[in-house]
Amino acid sequence: MPATLYFLPEEVLFGETQGRVVAARRNHTDDCWAVNQVSKRVLEHFERPIALEDVCLRIVNEFAVDAATCRASIEPVFAKLEAMGWIEPLPAPGSGDSMRQPYLELLKRALVNLIYPEHELRMRFLAGAEAAPTRQARDRELRDIRWREPERYAELIRCKQVGGVLHGEPTRDSHTMVGLRRLDNIEYCARHVFADGVPGDFLEAGVCQGGAAIYLRALQVAFGQGSRRTWVADSFQGLPPPSEPADEKLDLTEQRFPWLSISEKAVRENFRTYELLSDQVRFLGGWFDQSLPGSDTGPLALLRIDADLYRSTRDVLDALYARVQPGGYVIVDDYHAFAACRQAVDEFRQAYGIADTLRTIDWTGVFWRKTAQ
Repeated sequence: MPATLYFLPEEVLFGETQGRVVAARRNHTDDCWAVNQVSKRVLEHFERPIALEDVCLRIVNEFAVDAATCRASIEPVFAKLEAMGWIEPLPAPGSGDSMRQPYLELLKRALVNLIYPEHELRMRFLAGAEAAPTRQARDRELRDIRWREPERYAELIRCKQVGGVLHGEPTRDSHTMVGLRRLDNIEYCARHVFADGVPGDFLEAGVCQGGAAIYLRALQVAFGQGSRRTWVADSFQGLPPPSEPADEKLDLTEQRFPWLSISEKAVRENFRTYELLSDQVRFLGGWFDQSLPGSDTGPLALLRIDADLYRSTRDVLDALYARVQPGGYVIVDDYHAFAACRQAVDEFRQAYGIADTLRTIDWTGVFWRKTAQ
């Protein structure tokens, strides 16, 4: 059987007080923990799904200690983290397929383009003002760009891990911009849905190139839940112009940001690239206030919203939240990134008396598990 994976579902922040390094989960700052160097590294490793044995192996390699000493040092830290509820074992529904997790990990790395990330630096070089004097000089620059610009390369890798921006622009040359951490969050939610038998389909509203929705479908297939449908909702023509006071300064239309406007044909082809396009993948095209209210999605077990704007976020919640089943999850990608999105979520939750705990994934995303209809 594959080893049990553990995961830190909420973002942990590190700070210093009275000369000590302390760790705290965002929105739980009253629950601080003084950590040493080893404890900090253990926490950082659990930011991605990982087995305890693999954490020990990495600490052994990093701190040059023997395995027995490492295990004796880490196990109390691990036990404390689990007792505090900071880390959780990931459910493993279905058969224990030893190749499932390697497939999912490779797929995540492909979706964020951690397979050939240096190609993005090459494209930026070719699109920039830098000019090589000869073809040979240009070819050498492109060949060695990873080593010639190590700091920029490291920054790019970090952006892909956390779904950040590089020099003011999203890492757009990949099938998703959400980063590994938010893909891990999707997996965390899906595993709980499958393990607990929560009925319903998965839906993402606002898909850009489709990478996160592709991962939703991959999880259904990998866990033997292929009879569920994956709904792909988008205008497929970019974001609408601002129409609410809260959205006044958020002009994210195709005219200003062409990379946020991806056609349905292109998204379909991206699904096909990963051999995940099937009749169980359904597309809902159009502005959300028109395409979602009358859609025939039926019950939803997972609703992911990546709509940026107040109006678009509220349109999704108004149309689809009632369809999310108890035990299902709602994920909002842009909650901390855009005040307009945060306002839409907060107002909706307050209006409907939603008291389910809002948990922070990373610098922008949040999620909650619906406990009542």
